[in-house]
Amino acid sequence: MIGKGKLFLTLFLLGFLFSAFFLAVSRLDFFIIKKIEVTGSKRISQKEILKRSGLRQGVNMFSFFESSAIKEILKNPWITSAHIKRELPGRVIIEIKEVEPFCLVLMDDGEIYYMSRTGEKLGGANFEEGLDFPVLTGEVIMSSDLIAGALEILKLSLGSPTLNWKEISEINLNPVYGLTVLTTDGRRIDFGESAIADKWYKVEKIISHARGINLTEKYINISSGKMGVVDFKL
Repeated sequence: MIGKGKLFLTLFLLGFLFSAFFLAVSRLDFFIIKKIEVTGSKRISQKEILKRSGLRQGVNMFSFFESSAIKEILKNPWITSAHIKRELPGRVIIEIKEVEPFCLVLMDDGEIYYMSRTGEKLGGANFEEGLDFPVLTGEVIMSSDLIAGALEILKLSLGSPTLNWKEISEINLNPVYGLTVLTTDGRRIDFGESAIADKWYKVEKIISHARGINLTEKYINISSGKMGVVDFKL
């Protein structure tokens, strides 16, 4: 059985040898960062990603904690995942994946922002990134439940043969009347504020039936959830 003194001495020597080895390795030119590459960035500048990561050329590539660097990079709402790879000699690659905007949000201050599928507010909308998205208007800031309902409508529309995502121009959020969908060709659909999926499928049936008899709806009120009130275009 090893005595406490011998055990302490053994651990001390191992620690000393490890420290000496690490110090020697850290000074080898083979491990010095000479090149940092960023892949996957479209909306976020490489300069910002490097700043968030804390990485820089001229330091040892094993002198930073990957988890800490990634944590800082992910603080940008546009970035959904990040990975850092070390390649000898002296090369570090930062791989990121950016979120795709799902819709626009008109805020109370008049500014328009991109929003993700999960309801995160992203950067300000601009012509370079594109403005061809459905826009959420009305009581957006104070209505988290309504935002969730509006995003549910947009997700359901992605695979719909009757009312597609591209046909939705605006979803208005109102604390009294709930959600109102406005289409690019001037149609209006009142959904209310609950049981969105059930109401969506009823709206699809109404539209499909109308198309089957060569009619085009201009207004549907399905807010009660029981039956739909429909007004057709003449």
